[in-house]
Amino acid sequence: MKKILFLTLSSLFLSSCLNNVEDQVPEIPDEPISYATQVQPIFNSTCGGGFCHTNGDNVNGVNLDSYQNAINSIGSGYGRLIIVPDSADRSPIIDKLGSNPEFGSRMPLSGSISSSDIGKIIAWINQGAQDN
Repeated sequence: MKKILFLTLSSLFLSSCLNNVEDQVPEIPDEPISYATQVQPIFNSTCGGGFCHTNGDNVNGVNLDSYQNAINSIGSGYGRLIIVPDSADRSPIIDKLGSNPEFGSRMPLSGSISSSDIGKIIAWINQGAQDN
């Protein structure tokens, strides 16, 4: 009986660890982040990989195929700009990358985005979301 209880508790513990891997806090780089060379490629490969928010598509008010489109996108669920320069905490795009967004489903729908890439987006926004 003790062995069964031990195995059950062990498997519950391990499965909870695995479920939390995607919720780990991203490491936010200290160095300056370039929109053109670091952020836009992330948007192209993850947010537009399924032709959702790039290539001229404006899904739910969000188009991430250029700096101007990204910085001016208003998420339909949030009713406001998805990028708030200097404040990743108030930027809906960061909420959508988390495991439990305020509106709709976690993004991207067609894959995943690494913790490292989320950290770059957070750093870029907190650095003023510059067109650099």
